[in-house]
Amino acid sequence: MKKKGLIFSALILSLIIILPVVLAANETATSTAGTEIDKAYSCLKTQLGDNCADTLSTEQNIFSLLAMGYDSSIQSDCKLALEDKQGNDCWGKTDADSCNIKSTSQAILALNYIGENIDAPLDWLLDKKKPTKDLNWYLEIDANEATACKIKIDDANEKTFTISENKKFSGTSSCLTPAVSNYYLKINNNCLENNFTISCDKKFISTLWYEKPGESTMYISSETHGADAEGSTKEKVNSYCFGISSVECDYQGTLWAALVLAKTGEDTHTYIPYITAMADKTENKKYLPSAFLYMLTNEDDYYSELVEQQKQNKYWEETTDQKFYDTALALLALQGVNIEQVDNTKEWLLSVQDSSGCWASGNVLETAFILYAGWPKAPVSVSPINTRSYCSDFSYYCVSAGECLLADNLENYYCSGLSEVCCKTQPTEQTCAEKQGIVCDSNQRCTESEVTASDTNYCCKGSCEVITKNECELAGYFCKDSCSTTQEEKTAYSADCNFGETCCGEKAAKTSSWLLIIILIILIILIILAIIFRNQLKIWFFRSKSKFRFGKGPQSVSRPPMSPPSQQFFPQLRPRQIIPRQPIRRMPMRRISARSSGAKDTAFEETMRKLREMSK
Repeated sequence: MKKKGLIFSALILSLIIILPVVLAANETATSTAGTEIDKAYSCLKTQLGDNCADTLSTEQNIFSLLAMGYDSSIQSDCKLALEDKQGNDCWGKTDADSCNIKSTSQAILALNYIGENIDAPLDWLLDKKKPTKDLNWYLEIDANEATACKIKIDDANEKTFTISENKKFSGTSSCLTPAVSNYYLKINNNCLENNFTISCDKKFISTLWYEKPGESTMYISSETHGADAEGSTKEKVNSYCFGISSVECDYQGTLWAALVLAKTGEDTHTYIPYITAMADKTENKKYLPSAFLYMLTNEDDYYSELVEQQKQNKYWEETTDQKFYDTALALLALQGVNIEQVDNTKEWLLSVQDSSGCWASGNVLETAFILYAGWPKAPVSVSPINTRSYCSDFSYYCVSAGECLLADNLENYYCSGLSEVCCKTQPTEQTCAEKQGIVCDSNQRCTESEVTASDTNYCCKGSCEVITKNECELAGYFCKDSCSTTQEEKTAYSADCNFGETCCGEKAAKTSSWLLIIILIILIILIILAIIFRNQLKIWFFRSKSKFRFGKGPQSVSRPPMSPPSQQFFPQLRPRQIIPRQPIRRMPMRRISARSSGAKDTAFEETMRKLREMSK
């Protein structure tokens, strides 16, 4: 029992010694993301002070409110500053500028985020909705045989059009004109808000499609309607945008306005045609429309496009000197997606963070946007009146706006993501197989884009091909656009990579602090064992030094026999006095001193007893 007590005490002592070392090693070896993010929030808080940085910029004010909504004091300061910039239920770039769609939409998002009433500015925004006139719209009617069709415009002004066996139209009206070699009916821009009722004397189908002026790409509606002979279908162009002008659409403003309406439970399908068709225009690419389209629709095509726009597997930059803003916008769209590209971006952001904790040399707007998009914190409710329940607390689901039906959208519940809404039902996501995709093996690459599915985040929509390794990859390195902060260029192999790529390998690993900890633990355990079995170690040491052999008794040494002394050789001598041999006095056995507790060292005595028995 005493030995067990000694062992337990020794272990406790070792823990006392090791624990501070382990904690210190962990803190030194790993600069945790949490620490860096806390530093960033602290920097932003310092920058904002007690007046939300006293900025003239409405957008900086908005993203500061979104990022710092968790701090009741700063939330209150930034909300008041934002309300001071408001004019007639809308916002401009500054309080001195006239109202615009983008600033008003962003302000609505921020106020809605903290639970404030947004009815008045939302009404102002909806009042700026207008039909798009930047697209050419067409009515398509198809039948298996020649037919005659009557088309009513708003249940009046009925006109008859005939479709020949070769599918071509004949006939005309004020709103409809045969076009594209007479295979379709072009809808006049003045009739984009009219309803069209179609009835034919043969079985037919009808749908709408559109194109950008001067381009041949056709965007066909996902809805097709059909009817039997003498039956009817209805078609209406539902394509809108937002703009201050009565004529022109504001593309960037429409992107943010559509996001606002999706967040507040409004139907956004009518804005998708305009946003999609105008996304490829050179002047619109800088707004990163794929991010908005993915948030609005959750469609794989927009997801793939957004991921493929990432630069060097680190960041997004569609406009020069707007790297941090574009990266934050992409992260906002990918908040709920757990993929390598997002992890790489966050790692890159932390690697280029200022020593102060902010980004872009202390830029408040970009720092706030990055924190809100990459590492958001839930806002607090300053006023009990504005308190909203968390969606998940009531077993509902926070999903992308494009995944939830309008009937299932729960407006009065809170979801943290800017593009998320609270949905009554959980959307059923397709598996990779259901999306007609495949999962490539680790030694293969996808020939086309990869999308997310319910069973994998890397569902290949093309085919898988075996990765042919070059000398760089055969050496265990990687060909990349640029090496990460933990890698270095392997110049001897860079020539084997594709043009513009570099052969990257991990930097020489430093001695791990964990290895030192393990060695320290082993040494402490050895010391503890040495303390416990110190007496046995003494005997072993003595035995090794003196080459003492156990198991054999003492051996007497006999002298050879001698013949009796002869007179012939020796003269008469005086008898030698024989002195009786005195018994050898042995030193009394040294008693082992008792321990401080008065008890004997039983382990040592037991060992000595065994030695005495072996020596008999």
